[in-house]
Amino acid sequence: MLKEETVRQVMIKYFKSQNIEVIPQRGAGPDLHIKGKGVVEVKGSKYAFDRLLRQLADYATKYNEVALALPYDGLTLERIEQLHTLFFLTQRIDSELTIYVIAPTPEGNNSFYVQHFKRWDEVEVKMSATMRIWGLDLKQPASTIKNAVENLIKYSPIEMLKDYVCMNADNTTLKVQI
Repeated sequence: MLKEETVRQVMIKYFKSQNIEVIPQRGAGPDLHIKGKGVVEVKGSKYAFDRLLRQLADYATKYNEVALALPYDGLTLERIEQLHTLFFLTQRIDSELTIYVIAPTPEGNNSFYVQHFKRWDEVEVKMSATMRIWGLDLKQPASTIKNAVENLIKYSPIEMLKDYVCMNADNTTLKVQI
């Protein structure tokens, strides 16, 4: 569980490491302004989702680029689907809506991975289980169904997203220490 202030610090470090000028804000409105680009709304693991949807919709009418930054455990498949719909709607008003997913590194010590998803359906795909993940072999279902059921019981789309963010660290994910 990450607090909003921790995610905020991670994102400030992330943007600085990318040589992107970020202007932190306090009070009403977006949490971070990216000079010459847009805004970022930052959330912790627990937040009011309805309020977030309203905030993002409002920002999309005012800024060309709007991003959401939150920990991997602040998402569910249902929330991703609703955000995906909002993404679709904001495209109609020429606003770009993206997401940054933050996951703590396995070693801890205030280190985090930050993965930038430019398309919402990418996040959904990373959280979705497949037959391969479950271990079900359709050519031999009788011999593999027990394993598939056990894997399904253990299946956690949130943990899958965290694993993806952490495993992809050398490609499109950046490691940040606060």
